[in-house]
Amino acid sequence: MLFTITVFIVALFLVARGITFLIQRYLDFRGAGRSFKKLLRQGRIDAGVYADAVWSEVNRFGHKKLRAKISKEQQHVIRDARRQLRDDFLNDNRPGFYQYLIIFLVASVLGLILETIWMFVAYGVLESRVGLVWGPFSPLYGCGAVLLTVVLWRLRDQPTWMIFLISAGLGGILEQLAGWSMETVMHAWSWSYLHFPDHITQWVAWRFLIVWGLLGVAWCKVIMPELLYRIGEPTSRRQAVVVSFLTVFIALDIAMTVACFWRAGKREEGVPPQNVFEEYVDRHFGDEFIKGKFENLKMDSDERPRTS
Repeated sequence: MLFTITVFIVALFLVARGITFLIQRYLDFRGAGRSFKKLLRQGRIDAGVYADAVWSEVNRFGHKKLRAKISKEQQHVIRDARRQLRDDFLNDNRPGFYQYLIIFLVASVLGLILETIWMFVAYGVLESRVGLVWGPFSPLYGCGAVLLTVVLWRLRDQPTWMIFLISAGLGGILEQLAGWSMETVMHAWSWSYLHFPDHITQWVAWRFLIVWGLLGVAWCKVIMPELLYRIGEPTSRRQAVVVSFLTVFIALDIAMTVACFWRAGKREEGVPPQNVFEEYVDRHFGDEFIKGKFENLKMDSDERPRTS
């Protein structure tokens, strides 16, 4: 499941990248848009882009205005200038906490939405697929996107084969750690590859390592540079306040989720709460809450996949 939805997330980012590319091509053709005006302001292009333009008069909401059709040669000039602007930004600004947090949140929400849709379309099952006690987040996908960005950032100009191998290794490590942690810490499991003949462990298989490598190449070469450029840097106090609030909220959300499943394991072992906090967790995040909130997780040891 983790692998399938990760494919969907990368595919969705690729579709979004394709749509923005087409929109940008149209704006370049018309010599319009905020990005085009930014290039003019910064002197990366000049009024010469209109040299061979064909002008026409259009009527918009009762107002007449001139609209340009930029020549193909000048469109190439605009695209080269925009690409250089993006590369300069990426070279001068390493991803920081702000960018990683946005990537984590976007991937976590997209992963949850796509996983829910996939389960309904493929199996006719409509159930809660959240990964945290509060909010519409599935942090596994967010962590995967952040991990790919952190590791592949410095490798974006390296040969494709190197990015492929590193991405395949990262994908395998992520699945192994996620599956092991869920079973060890949360006493739960969500997927297993033991039924595949090429499985390496319960949570890792060769066929998926190959596709993890392909996903990493797509992320590193196509999605990540444009995504980081679009996110940019925080430019106002309001953005800083929002990011600070989200950071505290996500941290508390993760901590409470870990406490919730930790106490579930202790209750299964017959260990009573030892303090006020554990009593609070048992009262508000007990077994019934877990069953209703995390419907995709299997907690019954009799249902665990066999290793032989």
